[in-house]
Amino acid sequence: MPVAELIGVLRSFKGRSLRLAAPLAVVVASGCTGVLGGSPLDSTDPATDSAAECGATPALAKPRIWRLTKSQLANTLRDEFGIEPAALSNLPSEARLDGFANQASQLRIAPLLAEVYFALGEELGAHALQNPDKFGIACDAATLAPGSCLEGFIATTGRKLWRRPLSATEVADFSALFAKTAAQGAGPAGGVTSVVQALFMSPSSLHRTELGTVKDTGAVTPLADHEIASALSYMLWDSAPDAELAALADQGKLRDRTVLLDQAKRLFEARDKASPAMSHFFEQWLELENLPNAVKDADLFPMATPELNADLKEELRLFTDSVLFDAGADRRFDSLFTSTYAFVNERTAPLYGLSGVTGDAMVRRELNPAERRGILTSLPFLWGHAHAQDTALVGRGAYVRAEILCHRVPLPPGGVPNPGKFAEPNATGRQRLGIHASPACAVCHKLFDGIGFALESYDPIGRFRTTEHGQEIDASGSLPLPSEGNKEPGIVFSNFVELVDELAQKPDVYGCFAQQFAAYASGYDLPELDACEKERVVDDFARSQNAIDQLVLSVIASPSFIDRKN
Repeated sequence: MPVAELIGVLRSFKGRSLRLAAPLAVVVASGCTGVLGGSPLDSTDPATDSAAECGATPALAKPRIWRLTKSQLANTLRDEFGIEPAALSNLPSEARLDGFANQASQLRIAPLLAEVYFALGEELGAHALQNPDKFGIACDAATLAPGSCLEGFIATTGRKLWRRPLSATEVADFSALFAKTAAQGAGPAGGVTSVVQALFMSPSSLHRTELGTVKDTGAVTPLADHEIASALSYMLWDSAPDAELAALADQGKLRDRTVLLDQAKRLFEARDKASPAMSHFFEQWLELENLPNAVKDADLFPMATPELNADLKEELRLFTDSVLFDAGADRRFDSLFTSTYAFVNERTAPLYGLSGVTGDAMVRRELNPAERRGILTSLPFLWGHAHAQDTALVGRGAYVRAEILCHRVPLPPGGVPNPGKFAEPNATGRQRLGIHASPACAVCHKLFDGIGFALESYDPIGRFRTTEHGQEIDASGSLPLPSEGNKEPGIVFSNFVELVDELAQKPDVYGCFAQQFAAYASGYDLPELDACEKERVVDDFARSQNAIDQLVLSVIASPSFIDRKN
């Protein structure tokens, strides 16, 4: 069915068929900001969070709509229909500057994206004709006509795509679309395709809603059970609710906190779905989602092959799985941050200074504890946070400051020269950045350059080293901490392993990780999170002895998980 004709048909009944038509009609046409009725939550200065006065009445988040990400859409089509449409490869990955790629306020629908969605809808319609049982077509599709079989097909497909039951009015509207398309010469096959495409391109399919059931301004609006089911499943599985969760939503049981948390535990224990979803979080938190494309200078690092890049991505997955999902895993952030083991094969083991490992299969090996400590000394992190030829000293330090300590430092003013241009040949990284000690630069660089200096013990592909260009590396430094008001000198250390061990004794890394996961799970940028909500999650995490599975439950226990305020 031509685009203009389909859109015209959709417009003819959108006011009747889509429960969310009024607030969502603008979404596909102009792009969704993810927030209804005003601007996003006011930004909060992290430095004032600890001083926030949190009363007994929680500050509820606003209602919103939230576009599915590329991975969520792919997982949904796979789980609901058993297909991976070819058009999915044309979907652009979500871009981001600060925060995570799933921020609701950033997930708009640009014209190019709408074109890909249209192609996906066409492909999905073709799959319905080829696999009618997966779309609820219980009769011969070639003779499909208005009646019970057509209504069953619409109800089944609609529920899978909209993640809730369709009303009788909605089923009737799509039945009318089928009849109109078929009568215009497309026949039953064209009618099936147009219905599937219209259901798929609906805002109810491409977006999750968190609107609730009350529309009065200023009122608390309880989220509908199917909205809660989707919030839970997309948080923990990156996909649509399964049959058990959907059944509980049908029965109106998900507002019961006990039922909700029991379901959260069940979903988290389903490793086949929870592990990829959590891996997606870790990749984004560590800014390693593009690790397979992190190219190194072939002359300097001839071992840096595409196969090795793939090995590093797999190592990261196995490492985080070992903390969260493997038998005997303690699920504690401490293990992620301070452990001394890695998963290696014959290509990656030499980079850790290990011998005797053969074959492609990844095996767990202990590392030299004088050289390695936790995820920040792993090959994936060090490789991903380095340039093709050098170590990205400033970038490594700034990342740790912003994403591990939750203290974002402003970007430098424009026109600042690259200090490396004025360094002596074969200077070490510390020597190249000597200009940062000047008062104008030090006001910011003292907050993170020490981290970068310590990480100079690891070259651009993650190998431990003690010299650079024949000169001894000075990995010592100091690090003022946000929890201590950034008072100098803060932590004083002689190398990065010492720094990690010192940070492991401070609250900063634990509190920051709790906030990072809360931001990811809720689809907000870190400064947008309510100060009292951050304080609650951080306190819960500390009481749980930094258990990541308990952090998940703490986020779900947030009042805003089931209620919003208009």
